[in-house]
Amino acid sequence: MKIAKQRLLNHISQKFDPYSIIFNPLTANSGLSPELLQDLDLAELLQASAQLVATRTFDRARKLLSLCNQSASATGTPVQKIVYYFADALQHRIDREMGKMLFTGEEDIEVYSIEMEEFIMDLEPAEFAKRPLYAYRQATKFTGIQAILDCTITAKRVHLIDLAIKSGSHWTTFMQVVADLDKCPLEHLKISAVGRSKRMMEDVGRRLSAFAAETLVNVSFCFKTVVSDLKNLKSDSFDVEADEVVAFYSDTILWTMLAWPNELESMMEVIRSLDPCIMVVIEALANTNLPKFIDSFDESLTHFSAVADCFDVYHKGVAISGGFYIQKIIRNMITYHGEETVPRYGDLKVWRDLFSRFHMVETELSHSSLCQASLLFELPKFRGFCTFELDGKWLVISWKGTPIISASAWTFH
Repeated sequence: MKIAKQRLLNHISQKFDPYSIIFNPLTANSGLSPELLQDLDLAELLQASAQLVATRTFDRARKLLSLCNQSASATGTPVQKIVYYFADALQHRIDREMGKMLFTGEEDIEVYSIEMEEFIMDLEPAEFAKRPLYAYRQATKFTGIQAILDCTITAKRVHLIDLAIKSGSHWTTFMQVVADLDKCPLEHLKISAVGRSKRMMEDVGRRLSAFAAETLVNVSFCFKTVVSDLKNLKSDSFDVEADEVVAFYSDTILWTMLAWPNELESMMEVIRSLDPCIMVVIEALANTNLPKFIDSFDESLTHFSAVADCFDVYHKGVAISGGFYIQKIIRNMITYHGEETVPRYGDLKVWRDLFSRFHMVETELSHSSLCQASLLFELPKFRGFCTFELDGKWLVISWKGTPIISASAWTFH
């Protein structure tokens, strides 16, 4: 994608219209394989289409998108997949700009969030156990869970509140570590899950309860569901008892609130009122809310190209489910760019500025979790692809040099 972008910019700098890129394809003399040549040409067509959409040259943009669709595929190479997703989004944006679509961005976000929750829980139990396969998700999980363990290790009664529990497999890691401790003061563990799919959360609760019964000796376990979206959270929804040490876990869900600052502030005040010892935040990294459409498009394309390439390393089932989720997000971000109530990703600056407004302070991540990430990324399958670094106290994970996700821990002051 980066090579294609540079070629396109060089083409435009010579006073050529983006549409004329179709008359200047790469040739076999470039020394590239036929497959790579096809992907590069496809990437150029997509980005030229975006340039034409940005200047409202819709007729020519449609023609380039038609060419894209001849080679793009949801089941092809990573480039073919990402072109498929973005070409679909650009076509939707053209339809919206020409008055053929009503604004449905917020409703779409609500629908596909529930769809993904239901999809995850419809997986077979064996597949459920395999969910944390991607290296970068393993690293964020280890880091976040270790931060909570460090904060609650001496507590007798612990209340973990999960704002987006998904498969819940990260809490089995928590319980296993607790069970392996020589001396553990923990007497009671409560997990509260927030979400809109009651069925999904109850399924997770049954699995976690069964795991706790097998793993935790002399520790009572309780699982609670809070059927609510984040905008409508209330302090009394969680039944927090006076002697409980509370910790929050937020995994790639706060980004859906960035477009609603008032509701986000209310939610953060609810969290603060429960006096948590720590809040772990895992979020994708990409500033997709830039003023100019083409800048937001480029930022989104860079991010999701890296994610799609990462998914492609893993087995087909993961790639397909990830692609379904990615396509929904891309369609909303591109189609409704400029609308105030469209969820968007943020970069480190966006998140730091946000948390500082709520008087939250970054805390150090444990050395052991960082060592685990380091060992993980040194495995032959991941070496040279997944890397990590600390930005201040944030763990930033990159795929082939592109930051894609971060993990951090926060306290309220």
